[in-house]
Amino acid sequence: MKSRFLFITLLAIFFITGCGTDLGEDSTPSQKAALAERKLQDGDPTQALILINSALESDPTNPHAALWNVIRGECLFDLDRKDEALAIVSRYLTSSNPAVRAKALLLKARVEATSSPSSALNTLAATDLENLDEFRAQIAVNLCRSQLDHIRSEVLPTYRAKGWFELYVLLELEQRYASTGDVSKAALYGEEIDRLFPGAHNTWGRPDYAHQGTGTDSWVALLMPLTGEGSVFAKQVSQGAHLAFDRYSEMHAEAPALVDFDTQGDPGRLIEIMSSLSDNPSCIAILGPLTSSSTLSAASIAKQESMPLLSPTATSGDIDGIGSPVFRLVVSGGNQAAAIAEYAIRSQGFTRFGILYPHTALATGEAEQFRSVVERMGGTIVSSQGYQPGDTDFRTQITTIKANSPQAMFLPVSAWDAIQIAPQLKFYSLEVPLFGTSGWDDQLLIRHGGEYVEGSVFTVAFGLSSLYPETAGFVYNYNRTYNQAPTAISAQGYDAASMLLDAWGRVSSPTRSRIARKLSSMQPWYGASGRCILGNDTETRISWPMMTIIDGEILGID
Repeated sequence: MKSRFLFITLLAIFFITGCGTDLGEDSTPSQKAALAERKLQDGDPTQALILINSALESDPTNPHAALWNVIRGECLFDLDRKDEALAIVSRYLTSSNPAVRAKALLLKARVEATSSPSSALNTLAATDLENLDEFRAQIAVNLCRSQLDHIRSEVLPTYRAKGWFELYVLLELEQRYASTGDVSKAALYGEEIDRLFPGAHNTWGRPDYAHQGTGTDSWVALLMPLTGEGSVFAKQVSQGAHLAFDRYSEMHAEAPALVDFDTQGDPGRLIEIMSSLSDNPSCIAILGPLTSSSTLSAASIAKQESMPLLSPTATSGDIDGIGSPVFRLVVSGGNQAAAIAEYAIRSQGFTRFGILYPHTALATGEAEQFRSVVERMGGTIVSSQGYQPGDTDFRTQITTIKANSPQAMFLPVSAWDAIQIAPQLKFYSLEVPLFGTSGWDDQLLIRHGGEYVEGSVFTVAFGLSSLYPETAGFVYNYNRTYNQAPTAISAQGYDAASMLLDAWGRVSSPTRSRIARKLSSMQPWYGASGRCILGNDTETRISWPMMTIIDGEILGID
């Protein structure tokens, strides 16, 4: 015991005085390895390599030999012999010893950082900091921060979910926005750092942006599970929303920013973020959350703090009862047939209709809805005929309907069926105006319908081949921006964001209460999704975006 104490005392003296390699010929391999470690940390990899090589040669089967080999690799790396270092450390990347594995992964990341920041970061993310000593943990953190500096701003937020990176990603984002003068976003990330990692700014410092008037610029928070459960759908909504904000900023000198907040699918985190946003006067509205349950959870805070909150995708009617400032986007989905019936009777003056429809659940429902509205408004369905999906010969149905002398035809069919039916109607001399639903809303109708669909009127809704200008423009710009086709909920994100921006643009000085009042009085919105209203809107008049075909061109009907 005394001899062991004496050894530790002598070793400490060596460390303090920096005695070089003068350990003596009878020094143990462990003593040499310990001094090699000290030399390496002191910045003398040459002497460290001599010592660690000697230790390994003297006792290659030592239980700590794997760890010594990693130290040897670190010495080689510091001597710019990176290939040799990588060859050594590659043997220990899957070591069962957590400390050896962590040190090996760190060294691999240091090698990768010389050529590929993303590879280095991926390796660092797999490195467990708890299994590193303080010296190497600091190397890992410094390496992480230096490599994050090379990642593009639009990609950087995705690194928050990698390993232990979240704090350092937030610090990088805060610094970037501060350096570009975007005070609102810098302050936003600064507040999130303070909330999630109290004291972090004391360690890493805070960018000097406080004097620039933090909190005077307005921005909107996008509150979605951008990672975790629901992230696949949240990303689609987010892309639509960001497209709306980007296009708005292109056309307006002043525009609010849209700042992402990732709830990670965690209800607790959702409430934490809501509380933080409500305390930030620069946040004037929230776009989100994704689901009805999340929206209902966030509603109490939004209501208490008078924070406008608009969910693009929540479907529960319970949200409607909350009232301002909590809203949900509602895309009209079940009254197309009612809208076209109302238009045909009130605007065109027809009272006698024939219906030709396929035996599908959707078409059957629309045919019944059309009949109900026509009869309620004093009209008559003279004949309603069905056919099997896939049929191409409609002679029997057409001649039966013709015998009852309709003034117009309602065809709740697809564009493909419409271009099959319309020529046969003319062939059998049933030449009356045609009315359809959003199934007609496809470029196929124009390319192949020709004179047979001239003058037809049909409703429109979201579709990738839609003829409706708002939808077609959205699809084009989304494809150009993201190099992929949008989905219906992407369109809903776009429309909800557009409604918020419209409210923001209609007030002289944007505040939460003013935005909420504008949303409360928002009229039906005809956007990429079709006809939209806010869920607590009491407007009940049947309406729908409609198109007609005149001289082979698609025109909107006001």
